[in-house]
Amino acid sequence: MNIILGSSSPRRKYLLQQIFNTITVIHPDVEEIPKPDEKPLDFVQRASSDKLNTIRTKILTNPSLVITCDTIVTIDNEILGKPADFDHAYTMLSKLSGRTHHVISAISLLYSNKNDIRQHDDYEITQVTFKKLNESDITAYLSHINYNDKAGAYAAQEYGTMIIEKTAGSITNVIGFPLRCFFRMIVDMDIIQKLFQ
Repeated sequence: MNIILGSSSPRRKYLLQQIFNTITVIHPDVEEIPKPDEKPLDFVQRASSDKLNTIRTKILTNPSLVITCDTIVTIDNEILGKPADFDHAYTMLSKLSGRTHHVISAISLLYSNKNDIRQHDDYEITQVTFKKLNESDITAYLSHINYNDKAGAYAAQEYGTMIIEKTAGSITNVIGFPLRCFFRMIVDMDIIQKLFQ
């Protein structure tokens, strides 16, 4: 089985390597920009689906499973993407300070084996509550991580205890790939035995 990850996220690759020995990475060429008035869940589902549609034509080997995912942080119905710079990251963490927000990941899967083609989309939502952070807390945290490639300017797996008070739901979702959702999807698609033969 050829496992293809349509993502440039090192965290997604790492999590999937805990399951599959070999993964081929294809970087999808998709602009992840919300449409005006697009709800966070609608946006993240569209972004994941767009990634899948962008790379599906590049898949020439059978059997294969293509995996794409998009993750966002949202608070007050506002999508917090990847920060442009330090000031933007600081503003994001200030907004999250002392409050509960949601991390939403959408996964799109495409299983292909000759004429047997199956596609499935699903999502996972995790609640994350931040500690109350002051200016020095935020500055110290940002100095410890590479925040540029992280939605919401933080990473639970990188000094997360400095800023996170508690989570409710999938922690791998907060890290960047909801494994619980993924396993639910491959069971629903009836491909779990094909993947692990």
